[in-house]
Amino acid sequence: MTLSCTFSTLLLGTALLSASPLAADPEHRASATPASSIEQAKTKLRALTGTDIDFELHPYSDDFYRLNLGNEHLLLSKDGNYLFSGRVIDVRSRVDHIAKIQQIANQQSMANIPYEQLLTYPANNEQYRITVFTDIDCPYCRKFHKELPALNQLGVTVHYVMLPRGRAGSPAYEKTAATLCAERPNQAMDAAMRSAPTPLQNAQCQHSLDAQVALARQFGFQSTPTILLPNGEALPGYVPARELVARLEKL
Repeated sequence: MTLSCTFSTLLLGTALLSASPLAADPEHRASATPASSIEQAKTKLRALTGTDIDFELHPYSDDFYRLNLGNEHLLLSKDGNYLFSGRVIDVRSRVDHIAKIQQIANQQSMANIPYEQLLTYPANNEQYRITVFTDIDCPYCRKFHKELPALNQLGVTVHYVMLPRGRAGSPAYEKTAATLCAERPNQAMDAAMRSAPTPLQNAQCQHSLDAQVALARQFGFQSTPTILLPNGEALPGYVPARELVARLEKL
């Protein structure tokens, strides 16, 4: 069950904040929250969700809690009466606070990334690391893959999380598994990204594809490519190498 179905009549698609402390300072951190206040907010939320839906409530600002429900992230007013979804924009700083709390959640989830199980293209002189959720059959993923030599030369190490279009047993899944199982996986990945045929008999090994797909689900990523920056910011779609490095230099 998704939150959009559960709370469809209560969520605000876009909210503009200009008067609250949250809006005044995008880096604002919540002051200590009395236990009774957060428990009251939880009680109101539980009355709406019922007991079958699990959620987590965390301080975010003097006016709002950060609500995690699965891989959905929302804002809840401190009195527990209002939920904010979609885009919540500070009209002065232009900060989207839903994107901000998504970034916070991504930072926490990044600790669970098994980098040792991922295909990695190391930089010549590493300055940055990024994680890219990719799919062999995705045209813009292939376009991004062509940028890897330039990114590596510019000091960017790239970790790939594989997110095939099909489920286990589908041609897309089996082709991806075969790539991971190849004797030289990086070379197999390069070939697959050039549309070269992948020997499917190579798919029989102890690969980590299911874990990688589950990892994408944990982040809530469905589209490819999605580029995860070191600060937890997620960039959907293709980004040219020099533009991406310029973005990293500003972190």
